[in-house]
Amino acid sequence: MKTEKLVLSFIAILGGLLVAGIVFYIYQTTRAIPSSKIKPIAITIPTPTPKPSIFLNLITPADESVVNNKTLTISGKSMPDATIVIISNNFEQVVSPSLNGDFSTTVNLGNGSSVIEITAIAANGEETKITRTVTYSMEEF
Repeated sequence: MKTEKLVLSFIAILGGLLVAGIVFYIYQTTRAIPSSKIKPIAITIPTPTPKPSIFLNLITPADESVVNNKTLTISGKSMPDATIVIISNNFEQVVSPSLNGDFSTTVNLGNGSSVIEITAIAANGEETKITRTVTYSMEEF
């Protein structure tokens, strides 16, 4: 008698789970979302910003360098058809790169710190800037 009650309880539980599963399945498949509650999603793909076609690679001077010579060499590489403009509070120079894009010039520094802005300007008007801070000091390092 105990085993009969146990078997009947087990069958009742399985039957209840089966009926509950069927009812839940029917509920999920017939459930509809009203069209007024559906919102369209607008996806905008960002357009990448193009890299400038002109490049400027500065070899010397290093940023925030301290030098003990008033004469400073500024050198780097850019496009061969670019115009290099070097501006500081003490000087202004325009340099043309060689056929392989190398450029080099010497400038005289003022006392203390100098902020030097090197700009490469392409023939189409695009430009790239690099700023360097160089400090002239009479102390030996």
